[in-house]
Amino acid sequence: MSADLTLYGRPVGTVFDLLGDKENDITYSLGWALAESELLSSTLLEDVIPTQSKEATADSVRLQEGISGSGFTDIEILAGKGEFHVVIDAKRGYDLPQLAQLQKYAARTQPPPTVLVVCAEASVDFVAGKLPGAVAGVPVLYRSWRDIEMLVSSTANESRRHAEKRLLRDLSRYLKGLMTMQDVNSNLVYVVSLGTEIEDTGMSYREVVVDYDTYFCPVGGGSGGWPKEPPNYLGFRFDGKLQQVRHVESYRITDDNHAGFEPLKGKVDWSNERHWVFSLGPVMSPSHEVRTGNLFRAQRVWVALDLLLTCETIAEARDKTKLRLEGAGEVA
Repeated sequence: MSADLTLYGRPVGTVFDLLGDKENDITYSLGWALAESELLSSTLLEDVIPTQSKEATADSVRLQEGISGSGFTDIEILAGKGEFHVVIDAKRGYDLPQLAQLQKYAARTQPPPTVLVVCAEASVDFVAGKLPGAVAGVPVLYRSWRDIEMLVSSTANESRRHAEKRLLRDLSRYLKGLMTMQDVNSNLVYVVSLGTEIEDTGMSYREVVVDYDTYFCPVGGGSGGWPKEPPNYLGFRFDGKLQQVRHVESYRITDDNHAGFEPLKGKVDWSNERHWVFSLGPVMSPSHEVRTGNLFRAQRVWVALDLLLTCETIAEARDKTKLRLEGAGEVA
């Protein structure tokens, strides 16, 4: 029986978990498996280029390939002695590449791309209409990480080679662990300031949290500083102190014009934004008063749960969290 293995206190279930769960880690894991498993590469090629023969496998797999003036690609697969060239753009979370980025990928040569494949967390239904069908004559396809995991899992079941089957099953487990893009081991709290009235609706953000056990905010990725991935915990401050900490029981993402919150339907128009909508668990209150400290009025911060509930101020907990993350080799 093998011993339990942890890394910075995080369980390591597969060799891929040693890399981590960042965007590049996922890219490298998939790239390694494609290079090591002929069956996986042929299955993926058949999925994204249905006209090609299933016997075709990857001749080479390139990671982070760069060409002057055309940026970097995440994964490139060359197969069929140059007949097929698949370019994969891998995203962690719900972000999608911009048209300009896809145009750079389509400009690849030696040989020109056969197809561009975008991978991200969002469902196919959500992505519908958000990606072009083709760029510069090169087809653009979308595959969610759930689609990729199912492909890996089915390929593992077909494999007759023990080492290949184990590799693919490990990759499947790794991808399943990332599928929600919510780190179940994380104790970081995303602390936000709850303002008063929401535009001219007569409803406040405090009411949304306190009366409806709900919170919504824009999906990050731009300059606004909002989270790109759903937090496990949300902290809410107002009147100069921390008022509540709530576990995120579930979440969804919406691009309707009222942030998926029915009481605001017809009262606001946020049609240009995607929003997280969080369903909140029971209230956790600090045992002592936790003042805001030297934070800007609406500043949002990531803080470790234990530090948030034991420090004198949110700002103090933020600073200690930063030192802890730096000590663990994480980006603070």
